[in-house]
Amino acid sequence: MTVDRRDPAPVPRWRAVLYGLATVALVAAAAWLAWNTRQTDDGARVEVAAKLQLLGELAARWDLAVARAKTEPAQARQADANIVPSIQRALSDLQGLAAATGSRALAANLPGVGAAMADRIALAASISRGATSLDEALSAAVSSTVASPASRSGTDAGAGASQGTPRPLEEIAAAELLAFWGDAGDRRRPQVEAALARLPANAVMLAPARAVLDGKSRLESSIERFALSTAGPRLGAMTTAFSAETQGAIQRQQLYRTYLLFYSAALLVLLGWIASRLVASYRVIARINGALHAANENLEGKVERRTRELSDALAHLKDSEAQLIQSEKMSSLGQMVAGIAHEINTPIAYVKNSLGSVDGRLDAIGHMTVECEKLLAMLDAGDTPDAVLDLQLAQLSAAARRLGGSTAVGELGGLVKDGLYGVDQIGQIVGHLRDFSRLDRGQVQSFDIHEGIESTLRLARHLLKAVRIDRRFSTDGHLVGAPSQLNQVLLNLITNAAQAIGPAGGTLTLATSGDERELALDIIDTGAGIPPEVLPRIFDPFFTTKAVGQGTGLGLSICYKIIAQHGGRIDVASRPGLGTTFSIRLPRAGAPAAADGMFPQAAAA
Repeated sequence: MTVDRRDPAPVPRWRAVLYGLATVALVAAAAWLAWNTRQTDDGARVEVAAKLQLLGELAARWDLAVARAKTEPAQARQADANIVPSIQRALSDLQGLAAATGSRALAANLPGVGAAMADRIALAASISRGATSLDEALSAAVSSTVASPASRSGTDAGAGASQGTPRPLEEIAAAELLAFWGDAGDRRRPQVEAALARLPANAVMLAPARAVLDGKSRLESSIERFALSTAGPRLGAMTTAFSAETQGAIQRQQLYRTYLLFYSAALLVLLGWIASRLVASYRVIARINGALHAANENLEGKVERRTRELSDALAHLKDSEAQLIQSEKMSSLGQMVAGIAHEINTPIAYVKNSLGSVDGRLDAIGHMTVECEKLLAMLDAGDTPDAVLDLQLAQLSAAARRLGGSTAVGELGGLVKDGLYGVDQIGQIVGHLRDFSRLDRGQVQSFDIHEGIESTLRLARHLLKAVRIDRRFSTDGHLVGAPSQLNQVLLNLITNAAQAIGPAGGTLTLATSGDERELALDIIDTGAGIPPEVLPRIFDPFFTTKAVGQGTGLGLSICYKIIAQHGGRIDVASRPGLGTTFSIRLPRAGAPAAADGMFPQAAAA
């Protein structure tokens, strides 16, 4: 069974955004419809309707009480004491209910109704006070017409002058005043004024009667203004608006419920379609999963084989890397072979000359040794004639003169010392080469960078004949590292500097500095410098500006790797025509990679 391993085509971004917006729109529409079909606070609305009805009833009772204020002032006072507080409480309750229900009708009409009710309350209080005052004046005027005890007995005929106008005139005036009070308007005002005019100036009823005449019109006008107050129409308009608003809210709620029903049905249809697509997708996925399961049964074996191949390739790569690094080292050594051979020729010449001189005197030494042995044998025998002894002694003296006499031993000792010095020089050069070219892993140990510099300068001496060496060692050179690896870095950098300076000559400065944690080494030459376009690539593997066959392009790459494995860094700065500076920074305590005493990644360095 084969499985299509191609990745599914990604969903376009615009389509994903469109799907997201559509989902948000559907959810928002459902939420909006649900919000508009939410259950309203019917209890609050019922309470508002009850308060409005109560206000209407209180207003009707109030109107009736004020309308009767002229004839029944006590009802007006009772209305002020009972009805007005009830109206005020109802208006205050409506204010709270308007905020609770959010009714726009109440919010729009309540301020006007409240203001009209306040005006009406003030007017009703004025009417109540006026009606009470006029009722008292009317009572005072009428009560003054009651006959005194003297007039009812009729015994004092001359007392009429002192008692005032005869009682029948006061009764007539009182009757006219009562008729005027009970009638509406001022139609009977002339009759009352005429009756009052006939009364004497000191009549008791004149003042209260005049008060009734003057106050009745004002009282009736106030009652009329109270009846025509806008509070009633405003209250009716608010009641009508609230009822219409409540009815409209109920109708809108029903309408949105219908919308929500159809919308829910449409969503169910959409969800059904999506479910069908999901089922189809699930079947496809199940089929693909089955195919993948069948394909994965052999995957572990393939992965294991591939892992082995990669492991073998990695091991081969490491071997190749080690060979390349060693090849670069051998290439560097090959460039120094001619110069080192010249350096070895000088001590070899010492040895050759010394051995040649010694070889030239070996026969004379042997002859003198034979003659000396013969003389000793004759002396040991004790019976040798003196003539024979003299002859043998003469032969020994002649052999000693041929050897060189008393200076022969000193000359031979000098020749031996020259030979030993040459052998020692050869041993040093061979030792330097052996230490540099070892193919083992770099052993980590305490190392003096100054000794490494001197050793490297001796190896590269044939390249530095035209170069002046300027040593600026201003710190302790000890650090922990792999000496052979660091020597290779020094040799590569010093060799490159010598080649950059060329046969024209120049200066190579080797400067060290640092503190207890870090050591800094600057290798500065006055050579040709490095072009700016080449500078960023000098540490890349296999990159070289030399001619084909003259360089592998691995020297600086290996230097960079060795310094990095020692936990340090190497930087370069160069100006064409002025020279180049390589700056190395190394930790004195060694890198964490050297905790086990080895640099795993520098096996062939």
